[in-house]
Amino acid sequence: MSISPDQTYLARTLDDRRWAWARTRRVRRRAVLAQVALIVLLVMATLASATTREGWTTWFFGAWTAGMLGFIPLHSVLNAGIRGVFDRSSRSLDEHQQRLRDHSFVTVAWPATALHFAAWTGAVTIVALSGHVPPALCFGFLLWLTAGLLAYWHLAWTAPDEPVDADADL
Repeated sequence: MSISPDQTYLARTLDDRRWAWARTRRVRRRAVLAQVALIVLLVMATLASATTREGWTTWFFGAWTAGMLGFIPLHSVLNAGIRGVFDRSSRSLDEHQQRLRDHSFVTVAWPATALHFAAWTGAVTIVALSGHVPPALCFGFLLWLTAGLLAYWHLAWTAPDEPVDADADL
């Protein structure tokens, strides 16, 4: 049985030809690497902030704000590159897209679970060692965010390039 995808506004936007440049493997992989680098930098800044006497310093707030604002366009490009399969309703996906999404979820299930556990234990450890709650919350959030992004990253990294005429019928 074939599923006829519903064309929601989000589906029409992400399937638009204007985003074809983001669907190449090269662009998707660069977006993944940029997100990983940004999160690693934010984790390092968070740990550095936790070692200070104040815990929540102006430089940390500035770095955190810039990093989170920089994350938005990076994730938009990544999401457009994978046609938003994780953010769209199942009714708006075809069978192939559903299989890709499900495969990525299953593949990263255990690493994501480990990151969820590390987010909680890491935050508790930071509070226990430094007494600073804000960096602990930021650290936990970053690991929780990473756990949620693993499936996006897996799909963006492993999905093959789409055929050139894939957007011709949209």
